[in-house]
Amino acid sequence: MKKPKIGITTAWSVETWGDSIESRGYNYVGRSYIEAIIKAGGIPVLIPQFEQIDIKSVLEDIDGLLLSGGGDAKKFSKEDMPDLRKQQPLRYDFEAELVKAAKELKKPIMGICRGFQMLVEVFGGSLSDELIEGHKQKDPNGGVPWHKVNLAEDSFLYSVVSSNQWDVNSFHVQKVNQVPEGFRTAAVADDGVIEAIEYMDDAFILGTQFHPEELIWSDERTAIIFKKFIEESKIRR
Repeated sequence: MKKPKIGITTAWSVETWGDSIESRGYNYVGRSYIEAIIKAGGIPVLIPQFEQIDIKSVLEDIDGLLLSGGGDAKKFSKEDMPDLRKQQPLRYDFEAELVKAAKELKKPIMGICRGFQMLVEVFGGSLSDELIEGHKQKDPNGGVPWHKVNLAEDSFLYSVVSSNQWDVNSFHVQKVNQVPEGFRTAAVADDGVIEAIEYMDDAFILGTQFHPEELIWSDERTAIIFKKFIEESKIRR
């Protein structure tokens, strides 16, 4: 059986780092996303956000969709933090259309960090206006856990970890206010911040606020998550 192709969304440096529009910037994604997909048995395919790209054609060529994080709002201050769309408007609108279409086609979807927040907003949930402390770890090594999350016993993540608690990494300042209808909360930090959601219908849709792709070399349980994602992508192909 051929390996499934997994589309990975990218950030555009003009939106994230303030590169000149005249230089056109570049699209990018953290290498760990690519490594995680390859390690799990998939073929990564990077997806740039362009108005001219036909989303239906993109989804015809991939078997699963990974909404990446990265490209966060470094150019904004905490006192003047815009909403998720204003941070990266072109990316937001493109990914919103992409993920809605992927769900209709029942393509397996994973959303990580910003991608997790996209799943929340696109499917009817919301982010809080309040910025949080203690979730942007000081250690730049993404493979080092920063805090614990508490797992719901009926969740897919609990079946992977086989424990009520899990040590994960953390690189965010925004939090979920309301989980979308049809999804359940799978992981919550000790301070009440929602760290993972799962879709409750037959389609595989998983969102994590933390970065399992950064933990695959230090915590084998995260590799199981990506393997499940790849398996679902094979089934749905």
